[in-house]
Amino acid sequence: MKASLRTIALVLTIFAMACAEAAAASPLDQAMAGYKYLRVERHGAILVVRFYNPPTNLLTIAMTAEIRDLVHQVDADAETRVVIFTGGVPDFFMQHFNTREFLPPAGPKSVAPAPPQYAINATDRTFQELEDLPKPTIAAINGHAEGGGVELSLACDFRIMTDPGEIGLPEVTLGLLPGAGGAVRLPRLIGIARAKQLIMLGKDIDAETAVRYGIVMKAVPPDQLMPAAMQLATRLAALSPAALRLIKRVINASWNMPLEESLKMEDHSFNVLIRTDEAQGLIQKYLQQNQRLGASQEGLPP
Repeated sequence: MKASLRTIALVLTIFAMACAEAAAASPLDQAMAGYKYLRVERHGAILVVRFYNPPTNLLTIAMTAEIRDLVHQVDADAETRVVIFTGGVPDFFMQHFNTREFLPPAGPKSVAPAPPQYAINATDRTFQELEDLPKPTIAAINGHAEGGGVELSLACDFRIMTDPGEIGLPEVTLGLLPGAGGAVRLPRLIGIARAKQLIMLGKDIDAETAVRYGIVMKAVPPDQLMPAAMQLATRLAALSPAALRLIKRVINASWNMPLEESLKMEDHSFNVLIRTDEAQGLIQKYLQQNQRLGASQEGLPP
């Protein structure tokens, strides 16, 4: 009887611990467990998101919905400071949108007419919300990216790409499909002339060209891609979230503003940031360090 009671007590203890752990899970943790097309890992303040839709990681309506939900969850999650997006299928970061989903069940003859006025579709809305996410994002491009995959990477703040070099692995490319995809974000990075050339002609570009054009910040061997992305994410996670949030908001908004309005927004953001307890504490620390080194409070030599 005593052994049975001990067993029951042990089972109840384990059950209570499991319930407590489930109750402590954040909404983001709970959402992560339910995603079908996203494999999400926590590494402290860094979230690694792997796109998973084998065999070629086609973008779909369902995957888009999960990405959008993830963006909302990350925005509200205080623990997460940086997000890395990468491919979870061999040889593919993310492909273009699944073209089968452009067709209704009855076939191409019953395709509905285009909307009578401009409207942002669900995919572009998702990418816009990703671009506006007030936390740094990194695209670790570890395989082919085309169409929507390129557009998603352009919505991220930083892009690092695999370059197999001369080790005999297949070359990884970015594919700009003919059409409007990327027509808004790409000119910001490389200028109008090059953007027209790539998008209108639907050209694939390799890692070396992507770096030269300024589409990605650097290209590294495959085994160094995630370490490089994690190193960048770690540096970003150590910085002030408030400062990064305001910097990103000002830079993104300035594209659509006259210079004077952009400067007003920048000055306002600076005045907000400089008054935070974090900023005031850092200023005091800086001045104290200068005093110990024999400098004046203005940070200049005495």
